[in-house]
Amino acid sequence: MGPTSETCVDVLRQLHAAFQLKHVMTARVWADEPQLHPAAVGLLAELARRGESRVSDLAQAHLVDTSVVSRQIAQLERAGLVERRVAQHDGRVQLISVTALGLARLDSWRRTQIDLVRQALAGWTEEDVQAFARQFGLFTDDLRSRLLVPEAIR
Repeated sequence: MGPTSETCVDVLRQLHAAFQLKHVMTARVWADEPQLHPAAVGLLAELARRGESRVSDLAQAHLVDTSVVSRQIAQLERAGLVERRVAQHDGRVQLISVTALGLARLDSWRRTQIDLVRQALAGWTEEDVQAFARQFGLFTDDLRSRLLVPEAIR
């Protein structure tokens, strides 16, 4: 049967609140990097997790156009946080990877974010946090899958 419209609206409200909180947290954590758009830093984290990648693969993972990712990569490259190299199998393809400086900055930013989340969840049990993370992950996976369904077959 699935959730009611009212329950879906509640989920949307919480999602909106989470986006607002993420925006505030990002602004605080990355205030020392004014030349980087917060989305570029998110891309840096994705690149560190995935390893060396093509711009088109990163764009697909972020559900955006390659031009958006290209602009973010350019910012990260100017800051010395990523580097490009030509793929050996195809000289037309550039592969992007995180530099040692990029990994160090990412680690610092991540520790700051972890501290904020740890403080917010100080009253929760480890089991509750794990259950929340698992359920939220299922939600984001399902929503991503639905968003990737081509318009023609909806």
